[in-house]
Amino acid sequence: MTDQLMGRGPEAARNLALVNYGLLFAAIFFAGVPALIAVIIAYSQRDEAPPALRSHHDFQIKIFWVAFALTMAAGACGLGALISGVGELMEFTRVNGWDGFSNINIDLSRMVIDGRIVSLLVAAVVLSLLAGLWLIAAPAIGFIRLVSARGIGLTSHPA
Repeated sequence: MTDQLMGRGPEAARNLALVNYGLLFAAIFFAGVPALIAVIIAYSQRDEAPPALRSHHDFQIKIFWVAFALTMAAGACGLGALISGVGELMEFTRVNGWDGFSNINIDLSRMVIDGRIVSLLVAAVVLSLLAGLWLIAAPAIGFIRLVSARGIGLTSHPA
């Protein structure tokens, strides 16, 4: 069936791209699930779309993968900091002894939080902020360009 028989004209395809930008923006608030839905839609629609709309679907896919990479890097840094911190705590308990849970006496004055743990925590926070900013700014820019009938990139094709 053609797109016209199924009720999907150019306006419906454009509206679907607009919804995708909204889903990418909403991914910040819903743990990335809307971004996963948006990237599936973008992958499924980009081959059938005209060039300007295809550039928006390609941009939506790029938004997803950049945010995914930043989030994975932030998670790896956070996990590294957690493992290092637990390792320091285990070293602390090994040195001072562990006589059971009933008489745990923790003296944190001798526990050392080294630069590796702090730098991993800072990297995790910075990467998380970058991912959040990317998921706010990039869909907004794409949305504005799509509403103003402009493609993404150097093309001057109207959407």
